[in-house]
Amino acid sequence: MSDNTDDILDRDPVSNDESTSADTGTDEPTDNETDTTDRETDDQTTVPETTVPNSLTDADEDELGHVVASEEIHVTRSEYTVNAFVKTDCRDDVRVGDYVQIPYPGSDPTEQADELFAVVDGLRYEPYTELDDKSDTHNRIASVHALDETEFVLVAELEPIAIISSTDDGLERSIVNKIPKPNTPVAFSLDEEYLRTGLNIPQDGVFAGYLSVGGDRMTVDGDPLPYFINNPGIDPVTEEIESGEPAIFRHTLVAGSTGKGKTHFTKNLLRQFATDKRYPIENHQTGDTEHSRLNLVILDPENEYSEMRNGNPELRDEDELVQRLERQGIEVGGIDNFETFIPDIGNTNAPTTGESRNLTIPFSLVEHRPQLLMPYTPTEVTRGALENCIQAYFDDTDAPTYDNFLQYLRTNEDSESPLRQRYNIEDGTWSAIMRRVTDAAYRDVFDHGTNPLPDVSNAVFREGQVTVIPTSHLHGAKEELTVLSILSYIIDNKIDDYNVDPNVKDTPLLVAVDEAHNYVSDPNTLREQYIVNRARDAVKQGRKDKLGLFMITQNPEDIDGDILKQTNTNIFLGLREEVITKVPSIPRGYEQDLQKYGKGQAVIKAPDVEAVEVKGLPYCLTQHSN
Repeated sequence: MSDNTDDILDRDPVSNDESTSADTGTDEPTDNETDTTDRETDDQTTVPETTVPNSLTDADEDELGHVVASEEIHVTRSEYTVNAFVKTDCRDDVRVGDYVQIPYPGSDPTEQADELFAVVDGLRYEPYTELDDKSDTHNRIASVHALDETEFVLVAELEPIAIISSTDDGLERSIVNKIPKPNTPVAFSLDEEYLRTGLNIPQDGVFAGYLSVGGDRMTVDGDPLPYFINNPGIDPVTEEIESGEPAIFRHTLVAGSTGKGKTHFTKNLLRQFATDKRYPIENHQTGDTEHSRLNLVILDPENEYSEMRNGNPELRDEDELVQRLERQGIEVGGIDNFETFIPDIGNTNAPTTGESRNLTIPFSLVEHRPQLLMPYTPTEVTRGALENCIQAYFDDTDAPTYDNFLQYLRTNEDSESPLRQRYNIEDGTWSAIMRRVTDAAYRDVFDHGTNPLPDVSNAVFREGQVTVIPTSHLHGAKEELTVLSILSYIIDNKIDDYNVDPNVKDTPLLVAVDEAHNYVSDPNTLREQYIVNRARDAVKQGRKDKLGLFMITQNPEDIDGDILKQTNTNIFLGLREEVITKVPSIPRGYEQDLQKYGKGQAVIKAPDVEAVEVKGLPYCLTQHSN
């Protein structure tokens, strides 16, 4: 045993790039080696070579390695096993998340071959020698000769994404239904058209950041590659309806822990919607298709979005950076068509927002939404009696207010009153009603100010406008009642078909709700149940009614599950592990990465697009003080 060990110790380590001859005191090969080499040369001259075309112009420069032939190559409808040997000089360049291309051999060498488009899903080192490093012999070798990286093979584990084919109309992608050939060259995918086709990323749309790997932006010809969310509408030249469905009306979630740049990222994303782009929408009265601009409504609990009216003073129009952004179709600067409406609520101090108008929550909203007066779960008897009282009041008055409603009830306190007699309301039920409707929050929220929401809806929901409604001056019951009243007004008038507000019904709407988990979470009260049920209907009908729900939250696990299922664009910035395990829509393979994401780093899964990592801009496109 010792003789064998000494023999091993005297040998040089074996490199994976070149073989070394035995220690014979000469650089010349032995007779046996010469014979072997001659035989290999003779054999190779009898084997015809197969040329595999490659779409990349510089295969040597972009080539990563080749498909490993010594292991199983496995492609089925549900799973894949495709591994690639990584060349020694590429080891420092390859990362998990890199995109690669593998050409298939074509029948005509002069034609562009199909290519397998894949992502590096894992990397592993395998020992080049058969000597197990879990042995005393290996330890003795290591003590004499330091083991280095060249004694191991780096293998990239690939996840096939699509097959890319060249046609007369450009590139097309299809499902993976062919197996790559052993030893086929594997190359980095560095062509913009191939990357967009392979990942199915639109050529234009709503800018959401730059395609990235490991927090580093990918570059093509020296420029970062913009990631766009699909947003077809009306072609501005031909005025024809563009093909496809805008992702915004299939709803969006932006989730990220505190400190991960969620508001910064969201402002830059929302800024892209403030354009003159038009969308087709059916007029509910005439049935005609109209071409209307988007109205973006932002419910702002932290008073952070009103400053989007102004541009970032550090970004000047003449700067090369701004010009490059604009060339890429990215909207930069403050928003001209902008309004801030502050809810006028009693016993509060309105926030400082610059130019603004007041907004009144009228008690008239309760007529068709009696659940607004039910921030609890009443018995069926109490609920029925209260709903009857509300309906009777609105039938008897033309100028409803909360104070008049209380006075109406007080005039009917006697058990022999017409109201109580009509609905057979017993003393116990009547006492429960009066306790429920005398909440101080109702008096503060309803009917303050002179701009009732229905009366100024043409200004709040004006097409082409960004409307911010800050609620930072509200807390607890006042905030909940105010926000849910506004949300219910929007949703009801958008998805209902009778007696609706045309300013809401006939305008494409994107409603952004910050801290969304506070308003569309799993319901605990009758009021919450009403709003959540309406929101569930809205996310199902949004594509038809041109209503998009844009939810911003640090607690995505608290959003109602049925609403999350209908949310097709999911953007996740850094999240805590305990949150990640509770959110089923986080793309597979990113669970661990999300825990370590830096500021502005995100994974996006948009409709019909592969989940990818993006890096947001390091600066805000509008004013951002925080």
